[in-house]
Amino acid sequence: MVTGYSLLRRCTSHVVLLCGLIFILAPVVLMLFSSTHTTQVLQQQGLQWFPGEHAVSNYSRVFGFEAGYFDQVTPGAMLINSLIVAVGVATLTTFFSLLTAYAIVFFRMPVAAGVFWLVLATLLFPLESRFITTFQVTASLGLINTHMGIILPVLAAALGTFFFRQYFLTLPKHLIEAAILDGAGPLKFFVDIIMPISLPRAGAIFVIAFMIGWNQYLWPLMISTDDSMYTLVRGIRLIGQESGPGMALLVITIIPPFILLLAFQRWFYQALTHVE
Repeated sequence: MVTGYSLLRRCTSHVVLLCGLIFILAPVVLMLFSSTHTTQVLQQQGLQWFPGEHAVSNYSRVFGFEAGYFDQVTPGAMLINSLIVAVGVATLTTFFSLLTAYAIVFFRMPVAAGVFWLVLATLLFPLESRFITTFQVTASLGLINTHMGIILPVLAAALGTFFFRQYFLTLPKHLIEAAILDGAGPLKFFVDIIMPISLPRAGAIFVIAFMIGWNQYLWPLMISTDDSMYTLVRGIRLIGQESGPGMALLVITIIPPFILLLAFQRWFYQALTHVE
């Protein structure tokens, strides 16, 4: 029997969820509709809540050479650079996080706990707090104006390492004992057992790391001076956010992460809820 109190709780929960959904989707809708208006309308009247009649012209200008680009800065080049950086950060972060957690949990090392807390301590020092020293190291390695120069300093593996470690600690001991009895060495155990059962968690870490790499602005701005190394996030700043083509480029920028999230949503949900 549904009481008045339970009905009130249910209605309140739905109202809160609806407000949260509106809060999240409103900026996306505002951006999408504004990308269909001219630059003059946006500069005079601000962002628009209703669709305009210039969507085709704005998006065609973005993919053409009439949106304020110069030299080697084109939408295709910026998209490729963004994908290289984001996929590189996501792949390397996921792989090294998995390896580090595997070594900490399954290799009986006296310093394993110390290594784990040392890795976890890197979360206290974001990249922005060590720009100068990181830039000097990157420059000494000859990685200025390269994709690896953008990718390597962003490999924040601490969160992924913590995520995988906590999962490995919950694995039943008989799984490890059975692998040892079957003669599985460290490499075979990692490839045949650890990697398959870690796929949902790896998918979640991949999505998070992809977002980190995709949204980078300050570090690519510092490390790359060549026009050919521009990413989409930097391109938005170049064109101008208050222009029609700039809003169109904003819409294009959110499409790849959205597609990735849709592709990995099942694994992402499983990793966060521990449901197989």
